[in-house]
Amino acid sequence: MTSTTEPSFGQERIWLLEQLLPGTVMHHLTMAYEIRGPLDPAVLSRAAEAVVERHAQLRTTFHERDGRPFVTVHDSAPPVVRVVPVASLEEWAGRAEEERAVRFDLSELPLMRITLYPIADDHHVLLIVLHHILADGASMGVLLDELSDAYAALRDGGRWQPADLPTTYQQHVAQERTAATDGSWAKDLAYWRERLHDAPAVFTMPGAAPRPSRPTLSAHAAQASLTDADVTALQEFARRHRVSPAMVLSAAWVATLSRHCGDRDILVGTSVSGRDRAELRGLIGLFMNVVTLRVQAPAGTSFADLVTRVRDETLTAMVHRHPPFAAVVAELGRERSLAYNPVYQILFNNASRSAQAFAGVPELTSRRLPLASAALQTDLELVVAPETDQRTLLKLEASADIYEEGTAALLLEHMVNLLRHGMASPDTPVDRLSLVTEEQYRDLLRLCAPPRTPLPGVRSVLELALASIDKHPDAPAVCSGGRRFTYAELGRHAGQLAERLAREGVTRGDVVAVHLDRSVEALLAMLASWQLGAAYLPVDPTYPRRRVEFILRDAQAQVIVSGPGTAPDTFAALGTRVVVVDEVDGDAADGPPLTVGAGGDGEDPAYVIYTSGSTGQPKGVNVPHRAVVNFLTSMAERPGLTQDDVMLALTSPSFDISVLELFLPLTVGARIALASTEDARDPQRLLDLVTDERVTVMQATPVTWDAILALAPAHLRLRLALCGGEALTRPLANRLCAVASQVWNMYGPTETTVWSLIAPVRPGPDDEVVPIGRPIHNTSAWVLNPDGGVLPAGVVGELHLGGSGLALGYRGRPGLTDQRFVAGPPETGAERLYRTGDLVRLRPDGDFEFLGRADSQVKIRGHRIEVDEIASLLRRHPRVKDAVVVARDDGSGNRQLVAYVVPSGGGAPVAQTNESR
Repeated sequence: MTSTTEPSFGQERIWLLEQLLPGTVMHHLTMAYEIRGPLDPAVLSRAAEAVVERHAQLRTTFHERDGRPFVTVHDSAPPVVRVVPVASLEEWAGRAEEERAVRFDLSELPLMRITLYPIADDHHVLLIVLHHILADGASMGVLLDELSDAYAALRDGGRWQPADLPTTYQQHVAQERTAATDGSWAKDLAYWRERLHDAPAVFTMPGAAPRPSRPTLSAHAAQASLTDADVTALQEFARRHRVSPAMVLSAAWVATLSRHCGDRDILVGTSVSGRDRAELRGLIGLFMNVVTLRVQAPAGTSFADLVTRVRDETLTAMVHRHPPFAAVVAELGRERSLAYNPVYQILFNNASRSAQAFAGVPELTSRRLPLASAALQTDLELVVAPETDQRTLLKLEASADIYEEGTAALLLEHMVNLLRHGMASPDTPVDRLSLVTEEQYRDLLRLCAPPRTPLPGVRSVLELALASIDKHPDAPAVCSGGRRFTYAELGRHAGQLAERLAREGVTRGDVVAVHLDRSVEALLAMLASWQLGAAYLPVDPTYPRRRVEFILRDAQAQVIVSGPGTAPDTFAALGTRVVVVDEVDGDAADGPPLTVGAGGDGEDPAYVIYTSGSTGQPKGVNVPHRAVVNFLTSMAERPGLTQDDVMLALTSPSFDISVLELFLPLTVGARIALASTEDARDPQRLLDLVTDERVTVMQATPVTWDAILALAPAHLRLRLALCGGEALTRPLANRLCAVASQVWNMYGPTETTVWSLIAPVRPGPDDEVVPIGRPIHNTSAWVLNPDGGVLPAGVVGELHLGGSGLALGYRGRPGLTDQRFVAGPPETGAERLYRTGDLVRLRPDGDFEFLGRADSQVKIRGHRIEVDEIASLLRRHPRVKDAVVVARDDGSGNRQLVAYVVPSGGGAPVAQTNESR
């Protein structure tokens, strides 16, 4: 005879998940024990049958009617024990994994399997696999106790006669269903609705991978033990602050998560037994419930205050623990998704001491064997488990779908360190508690701010170039097409142009706009500007006219240097003097020499380069000579350039990486092979130029390198290949390693002078990340959280750069300068830092790793672009109501900008005009 009833709320939720994720073993509860002594398999089987007969839950199956589950309780069940001999524990481990992976059919008995693995007559392993829809963790303890009692009673031929159960699980379910309809939970549900209505929907940490729509439920696990001293300190701290040790650990867990993710509003699920009445404690069933703790910690909250907040939140949650979690979720009306657990994605469980198998059988001893989790149902689950030796074990599982393998171990390490520091200094703000040991902290400072390197005693970059002119006057300096110039000739031509600019009134502090593309003349204009103490402003002639006019007006250029092909009225509206330079050739024997002007210092601007801006207008970055001298001096040493090198200069002067190509060779006496605009646009022409000029060093963006390598002959060989401007993929890095003796990955924003971090690259597996390296000379690199706190190795945060490479700021934009150039925290010596907006982490090996952007900025072919700038301009059009701009991969690895617009009216599309285009 059978009977049918409704399932509990918890069972209904598990049943639904089983339908949505067929084949999952996420709800398998497992225990394994190594047993020593004369265990009788036949008696064990009879004992298990007696326990199954006693508990109706173990004779229950689940079925569907009209899309809803119902429960069938059977009068009897088939045997649940089977015996599988094995030769060793190692063989058992493999068999056990297979057994755990066998899923249950919820509509068929049994939903529990007990497997006995004899290794010898007095050596066995017992494995219990039970579906969570039948029972919870506390039920496993009941099962073990009763299995032990029944075995002890039956082994000598006796009978097991336990006291009758005072109630049944089905009666509990009936009471739960009644409470759901009679208003018993009204106050509790109102509390949860108010407490969680504006809570964050999903917990995220920077650097986490995108969630798959259907999670694999696999996990990375780690564990750590609190020492005897830690446990003693924990108990004393808890007693002094009138909280439980679990509340202190929960506070440390929340604080660690907050430091990692940068949020101050953390939701943590915590399990409660659900066995509020004494008559439920001996039942096997799914009583366990989860309540959500919402812990909010404003800036400045001390560790002691956070512990108090966790205590108050926990006690209040316990008052309102009665509705099942499924009922709370339904009350909140949250959108459901298989990608993440509703309401909370972090679980904190304070486990009781593990039950022992056959504790009541004197001739048997047992030891629980560790088992990896079958599946993880949340993003992060921390279990606090007391051990028999009075130590406390912390076990953490992290979703392998979104977190890397080392995340769990790193979080545990930081939690334990924060706990120790917090208990030692409870009045310290949580934001200031260290996540690392003192030794790790010293290592962090050394990696983030290496010792300073002495710089040459010069005031400007020009002095470095003049030293090469004096030392190598007859050495080849630059070649462009058929034209070739020695260092002496280059200096005299630049001196002549400086004389012309001086006649136009250019003096120290002015800006000279260089409206020229890649050419010797552009290089001469830059050198000439420096002789007069002015900064050069590169303006790409291919830029849209409006952008050119905005840049020239915004920079307040004193003079515009342009080529003979520029129309006479091009700059008439600006009222700025124009100096037209013809193509130079031959020697300028009668010209004045290139010299360093009187006055000036390293803080004078060397150049102004305009980058994309999020407000719809580009912004000019003032870069001083001090920063450029530091950059070139560092680059000359690492990666290194010598007088024997030939460096290809293919980058537009309006892109700041041209600074390395144009001026690094001039500081060491090397030769520049200058590519024309046509060369730069044609990979085959570039390859021909590299071959013809015997180029040894080349710098390019990943997109350019990819195009060149696709056509490169087998004999192509470079001494040095530099890649920067966008993220370098490992496959491309490996291809570069095949054509260059040395490959370097370069990273840096315009605001910190071209490249700030560099990394030598060696071949590696295709799935290995290429780091962005370590700081160049006199540069500091810090990973900070949103509150400006220094983050340790392994934690993702925003990269902040400091040191000699920092720009002066944005030209004419003091407000924006103050936003992006900020004072660092005390650990940095409060030095001035630039907020890059890039998410990075410091790896244990000392290299930094780029992970993405913290804002909407993207890089296309190495050019920094604020997509909000483009969207802002689109929104100004009268026919555009709203616009969004994104970067998309075209399928071949190249990124392109795509704009989506919402028309401002419902009218038909109009014909295209120049304005609409």
